[in-house]
Amino acid sequence: MGKPRPLSPHLTVYRPLIGSYTSILHRAVGAALLGGLGLFALWLLAVAEGGAWFDHYSAFWGSFVGKVMLFGWTFCAFFYAAHWVRHFAWDMGYGFELATARRSARLALIGSAVAAVLVWLYIALRAG
Repeated sequence: MGKPRPLSPHLTVYRPLIGSYTSILHRAVGAALLGGLGLFALWLLAVAEGGAWFDHYSAFWGSFVGKVMLFGWTFCAFFYAAHWVRHFAWDMGYGFELATARRSARLALIGSAVAAVLVWLYIALRAG
């Protein structure tokens, strides 16, 4: 019968690295930012329309779900920018070493989360 045929590589065979996660997250973040842009356009229409539309939108964004979505979009914006800087460094020929790539991926993730938390802490402190 001979040797068994090799299995195709799959998630059960290979352990995903942080670069895999940041690449997938970068795509998901781009989609989330695009969705947020659509909701921002609807908010601008609600501002222009005024009245009940604006009141409904304001109530939604003031709710817990709305605030979680806004926090998520804040993280997405920071992560997208950090990952763009990372890609720009790669385009310039820097950061291809495995240790540097892993460090920059962690920095993008942790830095984005810290920046989003700091922005929302500032907003909370300003709101009183």
